[in-house]
Amino acid sequence: MPQENVWTIKRCLEWTRDYLASKGDDHSRLSAEWLLSAATGKDRTGLYMSYDEPLDPAELNLMHGFVARRAKGEPLQYISGKTSFRFIEVACAPGVLIPRPETELLVDAALEGIDAAAAAPELRVLEVGCGTGCVSCAIASERPGTRVTATDISPAAAGLARNNRDALGLTDAVDIVECDLASGVSEGLMGTFAVLVSNPPYIPDEVMRQLPSEVADFEPELALAGGVDGLDFYRRLLDLAPRALMPGGMFAVELHEDCLGAAADLARAQGGWKSVEVRRDLTGRTRFLVAVREGELPMAEPEHLPEGRIEPCDQSDHSPEVIEDAASVLRAGGVVVMPTDSVYGIGAAAIPGNPGHRRIFDIKRRDFAQTLPLLVADPEELDRLAADVPSWARHLAERLWPGALTLVVRASGAVPPEFCREDGTVALRVPDSPLVRALAREVGPLAVTSANTHGMPAPAASDDIERRIAEAADLTLAAGPTPAGEASTIVDVTSAEPRIVRQGAIPADVIEALVQA
Repeated sequence: MPQENVWTIKRCLEWTRDYLASKGDDHSRLSAEWLLSAATGKDRTGLYMSYDEPLDPAELNLMHGFVARRAKGEPLQYISGKTSFRFIEVACAPGVLIPRPETELLVDAALEGIDAAAAAPELRVLEVGCGTGCVSCAIASERPGTRVTATDISPAAAGLARNNRDALGLTDAVDIVECDLASGVSEGLMGTFAVLVSNPPYIPDEVMRQLPSEVADFEPELALAGGVDGLDFYRRLLDLAPRALMPGGMFAVELHEDCLGAAADLARAQGGWKSVEVRRDLTGRTRFLVAVREGELPMAEPEHLPEGRIEPCDQSDHSPEVIEDAASVLRAGGVVVMPTDSVYGIGAAAIPGNPGHRRIFDIKRRDFAQTLPLLVADPEELDRLAADVPSWARHLAERLWPGALTLVVRASGAVPPEFCREDGTVALRVPDSPLVRALAREVGPLAVTSANTHGMPAPAASDDIERRIAEAADLTLAAGPTPAGEASTIVDVTSAEPRIVRQGAIPADVIEALVQA
């Protein structure tokens, strides 16, 4: 690296980018940013805000070593010693498989299994082949109270997983066992796990021979190679699953896209599974097998509303005091459980930077990547919040709003970006609830979803609201049963023809008849 003049962040970034590009790095800009962030301790935004800041000798020395290693093809995660995974950061080290973004969706599947078993006396998860521990630590951090047992046959992996667990403050939640498969797991725990999750070695031999050098030359073959058909380790997991899982428990495993069909056939041939499902990753490739054991999970005893911040009200005849109370909570960034015409919802004001938006997902124990529908006061809001609405879609709104119809539309510039989906759409509804519409007139659009733990039934009456949900919200408006007791029908109106996304309180034939009219 040339040493003339002063090496500012800008100069070092540009030189590193060009040098790595000359060495065949197809993402040299990203590599340069990653390495500079590791050397200086600044995030990407910090780098660009400090373009003219010179690197000190220690930082320059680090960059010399980092660039030399990257030029030889070493993965960035090994060089920097860390990577992000969902909402946590984990240490990475040579000899241990690097966490991949697609594996974050494996955690989503595991969380579904945990939520479904929420009534179990003790929630337990078994991860086989934990590597860095990213999956186990993500599960434990996103579902406090869950006990995770994680195994790995590699001493390096088990040691790194323990370090990551301790650094994240999860020592009491995650138990790391160095062993083959589950041979070191207490026999007394077998049959108690709500979820068995694994990202095992799954690359078929033929594909192993075609791996890019960045993977083949640096990452451990033990964590990659899955045998001739990629299913050697999977077969062992499939044998373990019936013994490890409780009745109704979930088996979630990541596999190579070419192997999922055969893997599903093996599970079905084994028997004892209530369902066997193949799921796709964010690129559309088949990536995961999710199977649920036969048998019933423990059922929760009905819980009723606790005493506390609960406001009795009437949906049709609400008092101004109730509206002002709830509106003040929402304006302050709070979260309110409210009755709608379909089911009880939990919502926040749809304003930029509202902390209540994130709290809704935390309370529901749901992935923050989801997008919430907006409840609005009047049908005229369609003109303000939506763009390019077809005439037949306007006709649907005129006939069925207020009511249990949700329209997915192209968002106008009036919708804050954090409430839009990645494709630029937003879901809108005018509920047949004078209470909610009055709130929306006071506060503006409300981001609302069903007031339940993700995967559990949506409450149709105030007595059905989970105690945990009511306690976590800032205010609960209790108005007894909702009129419909059923979720809304969702219709995507962004194309030439309507597409029913979810059948709800309004039948599909009613939608079709109105569109044709």
